[in-house]
Amino acid sequence: MTARLGTAVATVAVLLGAAGAGCGGTSAKVLERIDPSSPPGSNLRLDVLLVRSLSTCAVGDPCALADTSQCYTVTDASGGGLAFDPATVELLSPSDPRVGTAAQAQCFDLTLADSDVATANDLISGLRTRVFQLTNGDLNLDVHTHDLAPLAASFTSFSAGLFLEPPALEAAGLADVDRDTDFVFAITGYRDPARGLAPQLGPCAGTNWIQQGAFGGSTFTWVAVNEACARSAMFMYGWLAQLYFGLRDVSRPDGVAIGTRAACGQGGPEPTRWFPFVDDCTTDPDATTCGAPTCPDTDAFLSHVLATHWKRGQPFNGNYCADGRMDYDETGVDSGGACDLIGP
Repeated sequence: MTARLGTAVATVAVLLGAAGAGCGGTSAKVLERIDPSSPPGSNLRLDVLLVRSLSTCAVGDPCALADTSQCYTVTDASGGGLAFDPATVELLSPSDPRVGTAAQAQCFDLTLADSDVATANDLISGLRTRVFQLTNGDLNLDVHTHDLAPLAASFTSFSAGLFLEPPALEAAGLADVDRDTDFVFAITGYRDPARGLAPQLGPCAGTNWIQQGAFGGSTFTWVAVNEACARSAMFMYGWLAQLYFGLRDVSRPDGVAIGTRAACGQGGPEPTRWFPFVDDCTTDPDATTCGAPTCPDTDAFLSHVLATHWKRGQPFNGNYCADGRMDYDETGVDSGGACDLIGP
């Protein structure tokens, strides 16, 4: 497993929003049920942090590569812009003193337009419906959305690109989550319409597991709502990765192997005894694509994982501040560290 998961096409990361949910509110807790006579087995809380404006600056050396497509580019309205050496580029908070001393710098505000929020809302609504249906009504996402005030932040560089780390949002967003939070998504814009600037954001999203950097005790996904990431398959990919990490790092269910270990066709007659990762399309023993060189339909595999490998009625907790153990940054059982900064 890499140090961080992220991609512009099909890796941990995705979109969201919350249909019918206002700032700081929550959408309806129950969707149209497959079996109207029984409630969902679990209402799992998903907190969505909508970052309406995020200020950051690209800094680095001018790009001198012969193949200019390999440069990191901040495009302007005319189609030109600044090109940076990809080996030196960083995205820093405007207050960072390195902005003023850099060989080249371009600051911009990643803005979430109303149309971006509407797109995110549609995608999260579709995700809730899909999760509910694939689990036969067992899992319902209880969505809480929060508008964050304009903020300034740096991005972290890693092997696959750029990532917005949880600490960039903690001062503005930790008060919005609590110990019931199972999943966290932070949504930003992908361009600066006022200045006519569009920075290169590829990948446009990424996800942390707990040990990498939790947000208020939960897994964390950042996503910029651009064309590459504004797709239902991408959001399903990111959410399902968070579910996997929550099972592995917090819930730790007895009798369930987290990950894929058996050979193709050798998983056994009870597929709920193992839970594959989102990238296990060619190694999941009971997947039709097991053993294939590539996975032609990642989204179909994601549906397979949730519909086939989720154990109905299985308790789930995605927040280590409510797991009854002293772990991660805690100084006592479910206390200390981030657990003292979020709600009860």
